[in-house]
Formats: sequence, structure tokens, C-alpha cells
Amino acid sequence: MVTISVDDQVNVAEEVVGIMKELDPNGTHTPFSSVDAALLYVKDNSPDVAWLDIEMPGMSGLEFSMHIKKLSPKTNIVFVTGHEKFAYQSFQLHASGFILKPVTKEAIERELENLRNPVEIKKDSTLRVQCFGNFDVYDGNGTPVRFKRSRSKEVFAYLVDRRGAQCSVGELCAVLFEDREDDRALKKQLRVFISSLRDDLSKVGAEKVLIKGWNTYGVDCTLIDCDYLNYLKGDIYAINSFLGEYMSQYSWAEMTMGELIMKPDLFGDE
Repeated sequence: MVTISVDDQVNVAEEVVGIMKELDPNGTHTPFSSVDAALLYVKDNSPDVAWLDIEMPGMSGLEFSMHIKKLSPKTNIVFVTGHEKFAYQSFQLHASGFILKPVTKEAIERELENLRNPVEIKKDSTLRVQCFGNFDVYDGNGTPVRFKRSRSKEVFAYLVDRRGAQCSVGELCAVLFEDREDDRALKKQLRVFISSLRDDLSKVGAEKVLIKGWNTYGVDCTLIDCDYLNYLKGDIYAINSFLGEYMSQYSWAEMTMGELIMKPDLFGDE
């Protein structure tokens, strides 16, 4: 989504942009304190939404909105003002919405949900993977990913634990079926779990996360936001979030947890 916020009080324009960046981090959101500069931007970019103050020197937001309508008819115009008296005028101009100052995140969300010309906010397709505590996976909307088979989730957890390294079918069988001999039946069962995992990831648009080699599997770590991997990179937030628990539901994860506890700087050079 492309939006602009125009207000002669630059702190107000920046406040609106700050909220938009939080709601739509993949979009382009630009503040303006000058109507002339904003007008030039509209000519070249046709924003999806224009958040306009009404009382501005030189050209009011009401006048500016008419210029926008000529240059970019599909732009949603939402007036942002401290005076209710302008509500009727904005209605006459067929604005998309009207917000009273002080601006709040809730008010902006409400207007985005009711735009005259609806615009889809593109969500980040990167998976968020939680390893500290229980292992869980969330899609770009923050919704937990549902795994049809618990073993498929465990396969994914192990591949994350391996930090992108390709793991052989034999290795995966040894982890999942530790008390059973490696045979064709186990390998066939593993492939069922892998196929189910691929379907689960596809449903949330993350099928590229799983990498298949010659009888090996891995994950593309660049496509996941993972507390464990961030910890290894020295991310302060991730380091502070580690409280001595790592993939608690899997016994094989105890080795990595022990390494993190006994020597927290083990991977500091990676």
C-alpha cells in the first residue's frame, strides 16, 4: 500500500505514518508538511490513501483533495482534523473517511477497513518460528500454522534446529523413530510426513521454506524469523527471551538446549 500524510504540523504527519508503518510494514508511507511537495508526489505515485489535514496555510486540505481527485481518482481521501465542523464538507466531497485528532491506531484501522476504494494490505510471507519454550510456527498474519500431522511439525522443528543444513532421510528417520531400525517402511512413513509438511506450508504461502535435495531435506533460513537463529546472530531481544527452555516437547532438542545453557556464546562467530 502507498499512502501519504499531509499536515503542516510535521509531527502529526509523522505520527500517522508511524502508525501506518506498524499496520503495513511492507508498504510505502510518506509524511509531508508542504502541500506543494505532496502534490508533486501524487502526480508520480498515485497513492492508495491520502491522510489530509484540513486547515493548512496556502491550500486547505479540502482544496488539495480536489486536486488529488483529478490526478489520482482512485486515491482514498481521509481527512484528519481537530474540528468536527468540517465533517459535513468532507461528506460533500465524497471523502472516504474522517478522523478527529488526536490520531489513534484504532481510528486509522477503522478507516482502512472501510475505504471507499478497498486496498489489500500485503502481509509478510515470512514465517515466525518460536523455538524457546515450546516449538511453534506462525504465518505472516501472526496466526499459528496448523500441522495436519504432529510428526510433520517435528520434522520441521528438527530442520530448523539444524540451521539450514541438509539432513538425510536416514538422519530424519533416526530422530523420529529412535528406537526402531532404519528400514523401507520407516522411510516411506517419513515421506508421508514430509509430503504433509509441504502441504501445510503451502497453505500459508511458505512452500519455498522447505528445500529438497537428493534424499535430503532442509529449510531456507532466510525465509523464517526465528528466535533461535536470531539468538545465534547476537540479537539482544532474542538473547533476553531465552529462559532456559528450547523446543520443550522434543527430547532430541535437549542437546541443543544444553549447549545454549552451558556455553551461550557457542555460535557467536557464526
